[in-house]
Amino acid sequence: MIVRADLPYTVSSHFKGGDGEVLLKDLTTGKKPANVRVFNEMVLNQGCSIGFHTHTEDSEIIYVLEGEGICSEGGRESRVGQGDTLVCYAGESHSLRNECERPFRYLAVIIQN
Repeated sequence: MIVRADLPYTVSSHFKGGDGEVLLKDLTTGKKPANVRVFNEMVLNQGCSIGFHTHTEDSEIIYVLEGEGICSEGGRESRVGQGDTLVCYAGESHSLRNECERPFRYLAVIIQN
């Protein structure tokens, strides 16, 4: 299966209780292997965030494509940027936000455990 790159973004407001909007692009057009819940390109513009949430029955891998963001996990915050990979295992919690003018764009993969 080949999915062409001209897929549209959808807009989700207050994603996981976060601020502003997140742009989501489902890179598989909904046709994923059974253990893959999400394979999205996501964009946070300045002042937007993904709210703090817990992964209970899945794990998430994030790969930063461009921009800078702040990741909260384990009671601490870290600045992340292009080329960084973040992993949130089942039972762990995290959030992301963009405080910079440039868009924060990343790939998000969520896999069922």
